[in-house]
This record gives sequence, structure tokens and C-alpha cells, in this order.
Amino acid sequence: ELYPDIQRCKRMVLDVGTWEQIFQELISQEKPEARWTLKMHGNLQPDCVAPGWKQYKQRAFGRFSCSSCHRSWASAQVQILCHMYLEHQKSQGKVLVRLFGQRCRKCSQSQFEKPEFSLDSTMRILNNLVQRILERFYRNGIRKVLEMPVIQEVPLNGHHDVVNCEACVLGFCVQNLPNCTTEPAKSSLSYTKTGSSSPHLGDVYGQNRARNHNYTSIKMFRKKKKELVPGPPLQIV
Repeated sequence: ELYPDIQRCKRMVLDVGTWEQIFQELISQEKPEARWTLKMHGNLQPDCVAPGWKQYKQRAFGRFSCSSCHRSWASAQVQILCHMYLEHQKSQGKVLVRLFGQRCRKCSQSQFEKPEFSLDSTMRILNNLVQRILERFYRNGIRKVLEMPVIQEVPLNGHHDVVNCEACVLGFCVQNLPNCTTEPAKSSLSYTKTGSSSPHLGDVYGQNRARNHNYTSIKMFRKKKKELVPGPPLQIV
């Protein structure tokens, strides 16, 4: 099997190269003729979408670690922004992803730390993304599959820390709002002009089983007779 120790792998570090492999595996099950890529883009702006692109935002459960004091915490309000584009004639698509960070509330001058995700949370994020791609580019906006909900992997206490949430600071945090796909007002923005056609990548890692139909993808992926080859860790810009 791909993952001989499932419990260990649920917390294993998955670099972005592995995220892209999982994403491509999931999308190829639905659209084997299409070619999609997924890249991280640390400067992706909400509601600022280049012509022809579509925006999708969701939230997920993730963990953070302070690079100063090494304090760790978890959040079910990790905000994820995706910009998606499909060139129909070539059947080639692109997804740019921004993972919004959180700051340590104990440190006075802490920076926004990037989230870390378990394997299950990663699969949930990517399955939701694939379903929105199918909805927006292949099904004329028809939604056939409900969002896989956020699952709290550990008990959480207290309210969302809006002061130390990067998405909240930018006025983007979608807490208490449903995950949604939008087409913001047209913009003259060009991802090519802004240099994001080849963005730098970043490190990320990786129950309501009632909505478990997408988990067949997880089981299949774990049992594939090939190994993922993680790329070198790179930095989100």
C-alpha cells in the first residue's frame, strides 16, 4: 500500500508537490482528458480576479506553530482562497491557491504563520475544490455534490481570534458564511503581468462519514501501487 501506517500519515508533512499530485489524481477521475495544475500563490487577492478566472473560497481545520515561542494551536477557521481558470480549447486548467495564516496571540510581534493540514483535511480541501471546478467549468453552475464540511479534529475552545487572523485583518475571513464560488467584478488584473503564472510554492501538510462518497478517492489514493515523490520545500511569496 502507498501508506503502510495510516495513523502516522494522517499527520505526515505533505509538500505542495504532493498536493498537486493528489489534486491531479482527483480531477483525472472526473475529467481524464483535462490537464489541471495547482500552484500556491502567497499574494493572491480576494475579489481581484483576472478576466476569465473564477474565485472559490472555503475554510478548513488546520494547525499552527509559532516560529518565535513554538506555541501550537488549532483552528477550524483556516481560510483558503482559490482562483481557477480553464482554457477550453486546450482542455488545460490552472488553480492558484492562497492559504491564510494566523498569528500567535502570546507574542507581541509575531508573524502570520502558515497552516498545516492533516491528510484527511487535505483530502477534504482538494475534493471540495475539484467539485467546484466541475460545477463552474463543466456543469453550467449545477452543483451535484454538497461541500464536505469542516471537521474539528481536536476539541476547540473559545471564539475565532479575529485580531490574529490574516484573512480577518484583510477583511476576507468568511467565518459563519458558507463556502462559496463567486465571480467578482471584472478586473484588468493579469496573472501573467503580476508574475503569478509561475508562482513560488510553499510547505503545507498534511468525520462526518455521512458525506463519505468522496472518500473513495482517499481509499483509492492510499492503495495505489506507486509512491509520491515529494519536491523540495519552497517558500510562499
